[in-house]
Amino acid sequence: MGSVDIERHGRGIVRLVMNHHESGNGLGEAFRGLLVPAFEELFHDRTCRVIILASALKNFSVGGDLSKMDTLADPKAGRERLTSAHRLARVLLAAEKPIVAEVRGHAVGAGAGLVLFCDTIVMGEGASIGFPFAKLGLVPDFAIAHTLAKRIGLARARQALLYARFYKGPEALAIGIADDVVADDLVAEKALERARELAEFPSQTAALTKRMLTLSDDPHAVLDFEATAQPLCFASDDFREGLAAFREKRKPRFDPDIA
Repeated sequence: MGSVDIERHGRGIVRLVMNHHESGNGLGEAFRGLLVPAFEELFHDRTCRVIILASALKNFSVGGDLSKMDTLADPKAGRERLTSAHRLARVLLAAEKPIVAEVRGHAVGAGAGLVLFCDTIVMGEGASIGFPFAKLGLVPDFAIAHTLAKRIGLARARQALLYARFYKGPEALAIGIADDVVADDLVAEKALERARELAEFPSQTAALTKRMLTLSDDPHAVLDFEATAQPLCFASDDFREGLAAFREKRKPRFDPDIA
């Protein structure tokens, strides 16, 4: 069944490592059954500030398990499979902690979808992210039609999905899928660097900003949320520390109790 391993790197940085060698980190029901509680536990862990999502294998994730998809010809069975897969998608859509993707090798189909739930995507030069659904007679799933369009825009998402494109690291960077592309052997180091940068900011700020971004298609909803979120920030120790640091021309130290 594989495993989901947890590594702690100080200052609240947690590296969640997928390790399902038999399936290539395929997102079958059993492996999703490990990922959902692992993410939920970290989202509720007050000592966790930033999550790095990584793979112990040469590939990030090969996506869905094609070997079992011929059993889904019955619409009821297909809907049940998607509903089950959507549990993981909904958990990640609601995440309030920053997630950094550490991508080496292939991230394909639902594996690409898993990457797209992350806030920062670090890819190796030799890594690739692909959307092969059309070649299989399928539509994109795992919320990719939403997350990809939000990341690179609707026009580019059309090209990626309708033409079943694969993008190597440098091209993924050029169109906005990746945020950083480095040598394959430096991906983990770069992902940790980005996570450390995120960990320097207040946890409440990250959570509220992520929630606000989910409303970004509706400016009125954003304004309404601002009216609730910003007063919470004004009243926080984080704002007092940030303001004091600005006035004293020093680096702020947020959440000092987290080592």
